[in-house]
Amino acid sequence: MMTKKKTYNMAARLGIYFAGLWIVSLGIVLCKKCGFGISPISCVPFVLESVVPLSFGTLTMIFHLVNILIQAVLKKGIDIKLVLQVPVAVLFGWVIDLLQKLIVITPDMIALRVLALVFSVFFTALGMLFMVSMNLVQNPPDGTVKMLSIRCRREFGTVKIAYDVVCVAAAAVLGLIFLGKLSGIGIATIVSALFVGRTVSWLRGGIKLQCF
Repeated sequence: MMTKKKTYNMAARLGIYFAGLWIVSLGIVLCKKCGFGISPISCVPFVLESVVPLSFGTLTMIFHLVNILIQAVLKKGIDIKLVLQVPVAVLFGWVIDLLQKLIVITPDMIALRVLALVFSVFFTALGMLFMVSMNLVQNPPDGTVKMLSIRCRREFGTVKIAYDVVCVAAAAVLGLIFLGKLSGIGIATIVSALFVGRTVSWLRGGIKLQCF
């Protein structure tokens, strides 16, 4: 039976975790709205949004569910940790679509678009720090990277780079096949790849989060 302190600690951890999910979603939406491209992990949903009649949030949810299936194949089975990633994937999709409706940035707002790009990096990194530090349920794409790093016996960061490259390459191929052009790949793709991880490290030095 959980004591009051443990119950409070779990509630606090869940609060920080879900705050992180909202903040990451905000970072993703700001990156999309800036109009300079999209982060590597969102490239495939971004391209498919122009191909199929589904929203960006719904496609992000499906992309996350596919990552859960990949983990199940790599694990050769399904456990509670994978099952818990499903509602996280669904919530990500819902929050992203909600924030998309609330945030409006038009192409002529150049200064605002640049700020959106900068803040997209900051919020994505901050949200990731919140979610990872609580050590609860992994974001499905990160879970796939972690599982691949274990299976391939390679460092997480190295596998993450390879994963991002595959996402960008897949988006490029899909864009060329269905749209006849590269879509979603731009300066924001490069900025996100270069600075989100570095920003997480920088924030970790100033924000002391730990499992309670």
